[in-house]
Amino acid sequence: MTKTFRRSRVRTLSILASAGFFFLAPGSLRAEESAALPKGFSTVPLLKGSKTADGETLAYPRTDKPEIVSVVGTLAAGGRTALHQHPVPVFVYVMEGELQVQTEGKEVRSYKTGEAFLESVGRWHQAFNKTDKPVKLLVVFVGEEGKPTTQAKQ
Repeated sequence: MTKTFRRSRVRTLSILASAGFFFLAPGSLRAEESAALPKGFSTVPLLKGSKTADGETLAYPRTDKPEIVSVVGTLAAGGRTALHQHPVPVFVYVMEGELQVQTEGKEVRSYKTGEAFLESVGRWHQAFNKTDKPVKLLVVFVGEEGKPTTQAKQ
């Protein structure tokens, strides 16, 4: 890896970390930065945490090829995902609807519009939409270039 590429990667990661901290920081922390915001721009904290929804400590992948993947997914009314797990940290924000998540050996968790959570890492789980309306989710994976973000149970 060249020095220029390494410096560029470190700079990019620093910018992403700073932006993430700013947007996820509580209001009292953001107040100090308000002078840096353009007039008319405001933020609403979604989530700040270092543990997954199951209470496990969050750990970022150690890699020379970091990659952020973000998707907007829709789970149909009455639908469910396959039983799956993630080898990387995953941020989920419920844009519309209501979702239930069942991790093997854990209690069912419910999330509704406007709620966010850090998904389980390395644990089998499944999401359900038990309503008559679709659920729309913003999902952000913190992974590694060329590696899967999700693995289905065979």
